[in-house]
Amino acid sequence: MSRGGSTQRESERTLLDVFRAHVEVAPDGVALRHFAEDGALATVTWRQWSERSRALAAGLLAAGLQPGGRVALLSRARVECALIEIAVLMAGGILVPIYPNELPASCARFIEDSGARFAIAEDPWQLKKLLDSAVADGADLQLVLIDPEMRLQSGDVASTAELGVSAAHVTTLARLAARGAQARSARADDELAARSESVLSDGCAAICYTPGTEGSPKGVMLTHHNLVATCDALARALPMRPDDVSLAYLPVAQAFSHTAFWLAVRAGAAIAYARGEGAVLEDLATLAPTVLFGVPRLFERIEEGLEAELIGTGGLQSVVAAWGFGRRGERGDGAGLLARARGALSKRLIQRRLAQKLGGRLRFAVSGGAPLGVDTARFFEEHGVPLLEGYGMVETAAATHVNRLDDRVVGTVGLPLPGVEARVLDDGELVVRGANVTPGYWGNPLESRKVFDDGGWFRTGDLGRIDASGRLTITDRKRDIIVTANGKAIAPGPIAEKLRADPLVGQAFIYGDRRTYLTALIELDRATLARFAEEHGVAGEYEALTRHPRVYGHVEALVERVNAGLPPHENIKKFAILSGELTTESGDLTPVLGLRRRAIAERHKALLDSFYSESF
Repeated sequence: MSRGGSTQRESERTLLDVFRAHVEVAPDGVALRHFAEDGALATVTWRQWSERSRALAAGLLAAGLQPGGRVALLSRARVECALIEIAVLMAGGILVPIYPNELPASCARFIEDSGARFAIAEDPWQLKKLLDSAVADGADLQLVLIDPEMRLQSGDVASTAELGVSAAHVTTLARLAARGAQARSARADDELAARSESVLSDGCAAICYTPGTEGSPKGVMLTHHNLVATCDALARALPMRPDDVSLAYLPVAQAFSHTAFWLAVRAGAAIAYARGEGAVLEDLATLAPTVLFGVPRLFERIEEGLEAELIGTGGLQSVVAAWGFGRRGERGDGAGLLARARGALSKRLIQRRLAQKLGGRLRFAVSGGAPLGVDTARFFEEHGVPLLEGYGMVETAAATHVNRLDDRVVGTVGLPLPGVEARVLDDGELVVRGANVTPGYWGNPLESRKVFDDGGWFRTGDLGRIDASGRLTITDRKRDIIVTANGKAIAPGPIAEKLRADPLVGQAFIYGDRRTYLTALIELDRATLARFAEEHGVAGEYEALTRHPRVYGHVEALVERVNAGLPPHENIKKFAILSGELTTESGDLTPVLGLRRRAIAERHKALLDSFYSESF
């Protein structure tokens, strides 16, 4: 590959170079798969992707996007996001992805902080967030709607009148592309080519906002080199091929998903878009991916759904499945002949059905974005699916460590990626250094200086340990450490993970900073609670079920089992089952469903305080 007649060095490659390589080599190969409006599967070739993105890029230039201009994107994962990202880069812009479940105030904050002058919304509901936040405050913002124009004016969804904005304020993605196509001329083509060629490897490609578990979110600058270097390193650790199909179901704002997208592009693999997070379990069988990147909750849902399906069928299959899922205390690993026979039979049944649910072609899966439960990892490993846990942060382009297919240890996040250095400080904090690490936070030099030491090491804020072979185990967030009134330092994460190993538990909040003992708030998983109620003949809605003695007894027994495996100072002395769910709307959870510990402690202060009174 060359630029300007000279051989291009690896360190000078941009994301556009990575993309163009496959447009040139395999223009008619399938690059994207997605569901069309009629539900049929549709494909986009590399050539078509390039042409459609080029039209959008020309439209952005015609609409006034300047070099380095920021374009916000508020959408779930869908094929248009791939077209938009390449278009923004072709136009010399910077993508600012925003989670689709962010509140209007957060959307406004990100747009204001990034200085975005274009915002692309998936549908009228997402558009209304922008209207309620930025436009209502007089922001100079050009709005683009992804969905077809009829969706914008449909009373079934939301009309422009209902949104309180005239059509002049909003265009559609189709109109933007048409404007770009109409603007085609020698001069316009030269301008777009010049924009693309002016993109440098050390230039910012995206501003990704942190989930904000510890305060206000910060805009992480990820350069072309950050992402290219990360994908180059991942390619040496994960054997992706041009004939692979990688499933996409998480929004672009999810850093792990964003890096997985670019890893697939680098490999020349096809990216298959599910119809959203809610439909991903159904779409897996249809899209039949060979590689699956997902957050732990996806793999938990797959296991839970398979268990409910097989055991709920009744008859012999239900009995055999129950052996495998441990419903009768027999997992097939006993010493007796009968136990081994049962184990082998149940394993074959579960493994066959699991493969079918995953589409029948899956080579391996990668879990990231949050800690993966050991039991979940072992379930997939035992039933023929290599599930590789990795680790990273937004600030490290989502990846610093990952287990390998030929070198994996459940319970660890594996070895460092090639080119990444990692060490643990005396206080247990993990620090990393490498080409994948952000140059800093957008417009925030003070916060940028705080996270780097004089040697260029990035302070992750995570606690971990590295074994003799170099494998990393993450224990908790440094700021989440609980120091009790007795001076004991306790990591709440592993305790919460033990509770969440029970499918009935959705979230577990461990509390006890400057207190004499630990307590917990436990949220129940809605779907699992419904199945539990049906199996035990209990009736009622969610809130009523959380108060039912049968449910409380189950959770109480779980807490006792967890306590039995912990040292006394880490025991949970008191707990309460929440009658409602923790949500992003309430401010309890980040967009990636991480706990906002400070917000939860403040909202439930009275209940938490009561744990330490004699009356509880």
